[in-house]
Amino acid sequence: MRPISCTVFLAIAVSGCSRYHAIHGSVINRNGEPLERVIVSLEPGDVELVTDEQGNFTIDYLRDESGERVKLQKKIDYTLTAFKPGYHDASSSFYFKRGELDLESMTMVEDTIRVDAGEENIDPDLYPDRTQNHGAAYEGE
Repeated sequence: MRPISCTVFLAIAVSGCSRYHAIHGSVINRNGEPLERVIVSLEPGDVELVTDEQGNFTIDYLRDESGERVKLQKKIDYTLTAFKPGYHDASSSFYFKRGELDLESMTMVEDTIRVDAGEENIDPDLYPDRTQNHGAAYEGE
């Protein structure tokens, strides 16, 4: 029995890899730390998934109208959106030709809450008829 040559094996491995189509990426915060449990959606294609502990994701299929898995469409523009409560949504558009595509990391920025000072003046000296107690009352005093 004759051993398979390395070149034949390598040619089979390379041709097998060229048929695999996938989009790889990661989601980080503005400090460069990975964000886990980020919902990542791809349009068109109705695909939503969640990032792992290192903030990574891989999309290697789409969904058709009936919800069945189908192959990634080649030579098309896609939009990727990342959502996580407490952060602003991040979005990225790109052209997918074929094969495997490694996207740049998507950076999500925390939501900020604006707090304005109230218009009401709450100075206690302005309200002499208040019914609140000053200080603590101790039992037996």
